[in-house]
Amino acid sequence: MAKNAAKAATKYIIVEVVLDIVYFPVWWYTKGLAKLARFCFESVERMAGNLSLGIWMKNMFTPMFGQYDWQGRLISFMMRTVMLVYKFIVFIIWLAIILILFVGWVAAPLVVVYYIFYQWFHIPFPSFVTR
Repeated sequence: MAKNAAKAATKYIIVEVVLDIVYFPVWWYTKGLAKLARFCFESVERMAGNLSLGIWMKNMFTPMFGQYDWQGRLISFMMRTVMLVYKFIVFIIWLAIILILFVGWVAAPLVVVYYIFYQWFHIPFPSFVTR
């Protein structure tokens, strides 16, 4: 009885491991990619909210501190322009980081498979890599 149970448990574990290995690429490019895309969109939206880009753009021509003379309007406009440029640079850098993360997620299994084949079968690097 114990032999049958051990045999069944071993068979179950082996089948599960094989199915996990086979299912992994499917999950990586379907559910995993969808989760990452959702995370990326939410992260970009959060960063835009943290930087208050919409509020700064909406109030671009509103004078600061209630100074409605032309000097107050000019200083307010210049200050908000400088702040918007700074905030957009930070936003673009964050967007680039998120895009690198997304592209890295898509490319990682392909790179790993390529390097496995490179090690086993000595497939040369493409010519654009060795230049």
